[in-house]
Amino acid sequence: MTPIVSVILTSYNKPHTIGKAIESVLLQTLNNWELFIMDDNSNEETVQNIRKYINKPRIHYFNSNIQDGDRYKTTRYATLINEAIPKTRGKYLTYLTDDNSFLPSRFETMVKELNQNSSIEIVYSQQLVKTINEYGIIEQEKVRKTYGVLKNPVGWVDHCSIMHTRNLAERIFEEFGSYWNDDQAYWYNGDAAFWSRLTKYKPFHPIPEILDIAIKDDKSFQRLYTHLPKSIPNGTLVRGPSTETYIIENQVRRKIFQEVFTKLKYDPSMVVKIPDPFLFKYKEGTPIDSQVFINFLLFPNQRLVKAQNHPAVFYLQNNHKHLIKNEKTFSDFNLRWDKIISTDEHLLAQLPDGLPIEELSESTPILPDGTLFKHENYYISLKNCLHPIEKQVAMKLKLPVTNPVKMDHSLLSKFKTGEPFEWEILF
Repeated sequence: MTPIVSVILTSYNKPHTIGKAIESVLLQTLNNWELFIMDDNSNEETVQNIRKYINKPRIHYFNSNIQDGDRYKTTRYATLINEAIPKTRGKYLTYLTDDNSFLPSRFETMVKELNQNSSIEIVYSQQLVKTINEYGIIEQEKVRKTYGVLKNPVGWVDHCSIMHTRNLAERIFEEFGSYWNDDQAYWYNGDAAFWSRLTKYKPFHPIPEILDIAIKDDKSFQRLYTHLPKSIPNGTLVRGPSTETYIIENQVRRKIFQEVFTKLKYDPSMVVKIPDPFLFKYKEGTPIDSQVFINFLLFPNQRLVKAQNHPAVFYLQNNHKHLIKNEKTFSDFNLRWDKIISTDEHLLAQLPDGLPIEELSESTPILPDGTLFKHENYYISLKNCLHPIEKQVAMKLKLPVTNPVKMDHSLLSKFKTGEPFEWEILF
């Protein structure tokens, strides 16, 4: 029997919620459906949980086998949906993610609405959104409501809350050459890009009741991606949901081994959590392990160091050591005495000398990398350039927005302005 509803479930590394998502399809009061589980090469725990269901009739499983270094190149969930749609047979198409679940009456309610009026080809419902913290405790619940017939649903409707006709999908493919736009520019709001295609033909019609539940935890893509700049500044500590901790240095990622994390005076609270695809787009560089205390040329930049039994303190940047001129310099740039790393003098001698870092004035020759400045707006110093940075981006990157280094216009104008760090989303 040809299914009425084809469900496309996209999955990536959500072992604790993927089962509930699948079960919510199995519990539908309308039984004439097929489910396509499109997994994006998840970890073994997730795959094992999926395998519990793939021997059931009407459930089809596909693994993309995507390599980590290629994830960022397209909006992966849109790519998976595009691969799934030609495999489906249903009269109606609907979507599910691995951290969402359907209420049992969802298919029956939506199909009834679509069948009653042939001019309606897209329906959407209300959605219950549960925000959960890292301890699994619900912090907030809210209802994403319906707002009547929508000709511009961007920002109002989640893609787990709609159902549309196959006919409409085929018309989109004929015009655009694909169903969803999976350009990497739409990682944050791929559904919005798809809505713009759908509404060229038909508006969204409301079903004013909750028919799906969304879980937003500390690993949810939207929470990790919000306010993340296209390029992450050197010196930023980062970690993906399924990765170790890295530092971005010379625009590669260097894994920091736990054994040296504390020795290098890094602070766990300063680690920025980001989505895996945006971590993996940085090539992996030389790891930061115990070897950095043997070969100082491997030592990470943006660290304060001094030789044992010697008072001189240096700031490392661009693989040079820069003498901190005096205590006022420390104060002017908000440097911290408790972050100084003591090492052997012969190791420190391996690094070439750079210009000294002097008190903040109009004659200051060099700025310490990674310092947040403010003159009306925020700036971050990198390679002696001042890069504009949005406040929300600076907060995302754990920069000290409440205690920046204040600078006047004359000092700001002395240094070259670099490319801005900003959060860009389309729609």
